[in-house]
Amino acid sequence: MASSQGYRAKYDYVELIAEQREGRWHLCLHDRRHAEDVEHDETFATADEAKEAALGVVEHHINVRHNDTLLFRANLTWKEI
Repeated sequence: MASSQGYRAKYDYVELIAEQREGRWHLCLHDRRHAEDVEHDETFATADEAKEAALGVVEHHINVRHNDTLLFRANLTWKEI
């Protein structure tokens, strides 16, 4: 495993963070527009699994939870943090 502690990506106005805690990967969303931080209830065995799930989680957060229009194309670029 890489020495990084996590990964960060942005989608529209939401920042996504995949971070490892206690041997599992957690997916956290920081929503600037609605001033909220949300941690996805599912944890993942690998960083890749968390990053694969992230797009669906963030699209659901924006489109369903807040009934906002998705403005960006479905693409996430992850950076190590």
